[in-house]
Amino acid sequence: MKADLHCHTVLSDGAMDIDQLLHYASRIHLDYIAIADHESTHSIPAACALGEELNLHVIPAVEIAARHKETGINVHLLCYYPADTKRLQKRLDKDLKLFSDSVIRSYQSLMDEYPITMDQLYEASRQSTGIYYTHIMQVLSLMGYTGQPIGELHRELFHPGSPHKFQTDYMDAMEAVRLIRSCGGVPVLAHPGQYKNPMLMEMMIEDHMMDGIELNHPRNDEKTMEQIKVLCKEHDLFMTGGTDFHGLYTTTPYPLGSFLCPEEGLERLIDAGKKANEAYYQKKAAKKDPEAD
Repeated sequence: MKADLHCHTVLSDGAMDIDQLLHYASRIHLDYIAIADHESTHSIPAACALGEELNLHVIPAVEIAARHKETGINVHLLCYYPADTKRLQKRLDKDLKLFSDSVIRSYQSLMDEYPITMDQLYEASRQSTGIYYTHIMQVLSLMGYTGQPIGELHRELFHPGSPHKFQTDYMDAMEAVRLIRSCGGVPVLAHPGQYKNPMLMEMMIEDHMMDGIELNHPRNDEKTMEQIKVLCKEHDLFMTGGTDFHGLYTTTPYPLGSFLCPEEGLERLIDAGKKANEAYYQKKAAKKDPEAD
């Protein structure tokens, strides 16, 4: 089974819309796909409906940014199979607004240097549920300041410590995990190779903050992947994989399907999703019926 479980659309910071992405997935013969837009569950209904038409299994997902208190690292958690997307999205909307506001501040800080307007930013982000740095780069690319949206100019403008980059205060990682579980979802740590801290995974495992770890990903080097395999075997966690597909919004080009989920990890994720959903609905039913066992 071919499964790419980490993709993005125009609803966050990807280049393709849902229809384009799923038809592309069908043409390359993927069996499973997960759209994990940042802080946005809005793709789920349309993606699941189109997936049925295309005979493509769509796993509901969202990617959530959170701050790991002990290390101060901003981590990304992939939430798979959320049952209560309404309550989940209500909480995520708070962080999405904070992030969008920080991106707008970044854009405004560039307006003295570049002849850009706010209308251009709003037009670039009109299909999205938030405003992302890719939308700033889309404006600058269209105006001819760069031929590569996520490249040298992007690094120059938004590197850590840049006067054009503003901090976003995300929710605590433990809060994010509790939110995922309470909404019937399955938490998986995304691209641990990105965080440059070999102890982070062990700390999060000790605190029971994930059911799985993303193994196959462009930013996981061989050393990180070996650590993931050892930890997952030791703690009985499953391993997933995905291309983190953004279309043209990427530094290094990786077509959809470049990084796939191991088959055993896919099976265990599907099983974990069923169990998490069942537990959620049982708990919900028990609340409605106080007499229920």
